[in-house]
Amino acid sequence: MAFRLQNLPYLAFKEVLSTIDLREKFLIATLSKKSASLVKRCVFLKKYILTVEYSKHWDLEVDRSYYSPQIEKEESYSSEECRKEGVSFDKTLLETLELIIDVFNKPRICLDTGDPLESYFSFLPFLERLEMKVNTLHFVCETHEMQNLLEKCKEVQNIDIHIRSSEIVDYNKQAKYHFEEARFLFGGEKWVLHKDLLISSLDCKRVLMTCPLFTGIFLPASQELQERSHIGLVEILKSWISGSRMEFLFIGSFPLAYFNFRTVFEELGQVVPIKQATYPKRYGGWETIYFHDNCFMIEQNETGRKAHVFVVHEMSDFYTLLLRMAPENFELA
Repeated sequence: MAFRLQNLPYLAFKEVLSTIDLREKFLIATLSKKSASLVKRCVFLKKYILTVEYSKHWDLEVDRSYYSPQIEKEESYSSEECRKEGVSFDKTLLETLELIIDVFNKPRICLDTGDPLESYFSFLPFLERLEMKVNTLHFVCETHEMQNLLEKCKEVQNIDIHIRSSEIVDYNKQAKYHFEEARFLFGGEKWVLHKDLLISSLDCKRVLMTCPLFTGIFLPASQELQERSHIGLVEILKSWISGSRMEFLFIGSFPLAYFNFRTVFEELGQVVPIKQATYPKRYGGWETIYFHDNCFMIEQNETGRKAHVFVVHEMSDFYTLLLRMAPENFELA
């Protein structure tokens, strides 16, 4: 089959490739340099994500952030699927990654690791030779390790961290991070580090923080926890008003006394309730959201940038809290 495909006219070969999935495209590309070159010419308009896991495995998938109607399903293929199917070829991991990077349009690189410094810096020379960078770094760490790792990996655009609870030692509140997107998943149950980390992340464009404050039993948030999160939210928003690059904030399982939500903005001196707004979706299109005393607008002092801050009920006394930029030409209803 490979030989017959190689001898097809280019347009016929391209037509054949348009009917097969990512798995088959990859397998054809591994057969020969000519096959790889032909596949490369046929897929150059698509965007891909290449994830390297624990310096051993890889996963290639179509990048959904470049959504188009032509992408009807999530195409993907991985080294694990190769293993299960008994597919083998005479290439090392780095040689396979180099082939994927060359053929599949220099995909976005995600590194998923349990030892971020060792894995990240061991891959850097390989990626630099190919004029590539790690786009997203996923790793697990304990709270006392986090700041050192964030500082060491500051050149990465996006970070995704699972933070395990440990004794916090001398958190540097003066630290400032400038990632395009930062995702933090906390494994602990106490609202301790969250506020300081959010203030340090105010110059990241997008911040997503999930705080599993309960484990299995959904109990109401204590009054002390609600008060602590209230004070923290006022401080975070006050810092944003003073000046921040942040355009989007998501906090899951935020402990909140709903009837006190308005008082947050009274303390800020900016009580501007929002009834409805239409926002652009990240992957195209628009959505209109209607609010009922759960959304307020804040404005930065120097730049005049406006953002909507609102909450969506999850369960008991826990809410999803979001900050997103007010749409251009937004007018109060």
